[in-house]
Amino acid sequence: MPADEVMLTAALDYAVASAAGVGLADLGRPSACAGWTVADALAHLTRSLRCVATSLASGAVPPAPSPRTGPVTARKLRRDLGRAAAALASAATDLRGRRAVAVDGLPLPCHRLLVVGALEAAVHGWDANRARPVPDDLAVRLLAALPSVLDRGTRRGMFAEPVALPPGHPPGVRLLAALGRDDRR
Repeated sequence: MPADEVMLTAALDYAVASAAGVGLADLGRPSACAGWTVADALAHLTRSLRCVATSLASGAVPPAPSPRTGPVTARKLRRDLGRAAAALASAATDLRGRRAVAVDGLPLPCHRLLVVGALEAAVHGWDANRARPVPDDLAVRLLAALPSVLDRGTRRGMFAEPVALPPGHPPGVRLLAALGRDDRR
């Protein structure tokens, strides 16, 4: 399995396991993502994973879907996230020779989309369940891949500004800080 797929699989497994620790009482509490509840973070993650999966499968980024309405339960959020994660894992292994996806008419290499999916899974998995740290081996891979998808000019709207940390923090904490999260709060 290629390295990007290994990283994506580990991130998806982490996100699904993080969501498994979320119960009904947790859904309305604030997530680590400013202004979002745990339910919002999980719903966003599910939409993001579906978008990346559809992009990889079709060769183009789909239009943004309308948010779903109706009753939200922890079980439904976990089920939907699990299905989206499985769809993305399947799309990542079945690129059928496709090397890029069209984004606004311009090619984006598929490996970058795999990194985006992995980042979304890891960071929003942590946003929803801060009691479950991002595994160090996954964080090391994501930190190395981060510059390929995110720099100062492209981070607006994707993740918050980096949090400054003193030296000596483990890779998972450094990853979160690079994406605007402070696990010390």
